[in-house]
Amino acid sequence: MSQRAGAFEFRTEIEQAITVLEKAAKAKDAATIANLYAEDATLLPQAAPLIKGRPNIRQFWESFFAGGGSDVKIGVIEITPLGDIAYEIGRFEANMPSPGGSVRSQGKYVVIWKRQSDASIKMCVDIFNTNS
Repeated sequence: MSQRAGAFEFRTEIEQAITVLEKAAKAKDAATIANLYAEDATLLPQAAPLIKGRPNIRQFWESFFAGGGSDVKIGVIEITPLGDIAYEIGRFEANMPSPGGSVRSQGKYVVIWKRQSDASIKMCVDIFNTNS
């Protein structure tokens, strides 16, 4: 049976997951980032087709780092819990892959988190895009 989480619990768990993501991004550890997603998650990155499933999301992050992506910083704006699901709205800064290297960019994102049967939370849907 899954546990119900309130705003405080989801906020704490999401902030902990963001810390893991930022540390993994610094280490260019795509596997750790991919493990933050549900097995059947959907990633909707900017200027790319929809990516479905954890193995494909891991490949996305591997390509992101290989292309010069790095130094991901995330700032939560809002977390709204809805039972065993919460949506998060935030902003990010990152060195984004670009022809000839990378470029520092800022953007925004929406993530839908879902409490799993083991009481952990995982990203089910992740969409992001840059501001320019």
